[in-house]
Amino acid sequence: MKKNRGDKLPFPMFIAIVILAGIFFLLWGQSNSAATVYELGFLRYRAQAQLDNLPEWALAPEEQTTLDGETALAAAWEAEHPPVEGSFTTDSAAGWFGERALLTLHYRYYDRGTGKTVVLLHGFEGTEEDCLRLAPWWWAQGYGVLIPEARGYQAPGETNRIPTTYGVYEEFDLYDLILAAGLSEDTVLVHGKGTGAAAAILLSANESLAGAGLDGIVAESVYDALGDMQRSLLKKLFNLGDWFVGRFLRSRIRSSLGFEPDSVDIRAAAANMSCPILFVCGSQETLPGQAQSQAVYDACVGRKELLTVSGSYRALWLADDYRAAVEAFLPSGY
Repeated sequence: MKKNRGDKLPFPMFIAIVILAGIFFLLWGQSNSAATVYELGFLRYRAQAQLDNLPEWALAPEEQTTLDGETALAAAWEAEHPPVEGSFTTDSAAGWFGERALLTLHYRYYDRGTGKTVVLLHGFEGTEEDCLRLAPWWWAQGYGVLIPEARGYQAPGETNRIPTTYGVYEEFDLYDLILAAGLSEDTVLVHGKGTGAAAAILLSANESLAGAGLDGIVAESVYDALGDMQRSLLKKLFNLGDWFVGRFLRSRIRSSLGFEPDSVDIRAAAANMSCPILFVCGSQETLPGQAQSQAVYDACVGRKELLTVSGSYRALWLADDYRAAVEAFLPSGY
């Protein structure tokens, strides 16, 4: 006898539909989580709340007081040494990653007239003002100072959806910056933190961009491998695993930015660079962490040194032994 259309579905078919619906909503939820993590990880304007929850991000009251003093000193120094302002287009990154990587970025150049320049690059969490705090010290060492605008910092607020890329695009931006500022024949050092340090190491190892001619790097708190850091952050900040969310996240990075996170290995780059490099990290840091700086240092084959100092991630430069180590690291003639 035929079943009527109003008859209920067979129980096995009902169970199968429920399971398929459950899988769909699970994957949909995991995909949405990956999209949120992507925005928090690559669109800096979304990241501040997460950074505020990190113990190593917090400043002790005495550190904040000292940092405020350094900010005031830097502002007074800049008033006495107004910069030349310029701009450059990120043609090299666009050549590798397409029009999505093309920007016009600005820079400030404080020319010392000595034929020696340091490029100051802040990390993911930093600002140009953080770089400016370093400028009076470098100026006193006889260096001109070049402070560029970085990706994701062009305008404040939630309207700025330009991604930062942990040094991947920024490697090429650094190259274009040095050429645009006319410094390829000068002695050029890079003092970079986090993503800025990664960009300098990647550039130094890239033979196709050798025209930049980096002469030395101070790399503070650099990560060792982007894929590993991505998995670590998923667990540390969001308590999410790599099986679903991590796969969706990597797919989003590939489609949006054009590179595979697991291909970005700062250790491998350090093994192919030749310019001198001083690594600096904090003894209590976990993000990126002392172990990651150590791993890049171990992989480096050129002249290298490693300094571990106490203090918070945001205030390592305040340590006296940091500045002394940089001064001692500078080769004769620099």
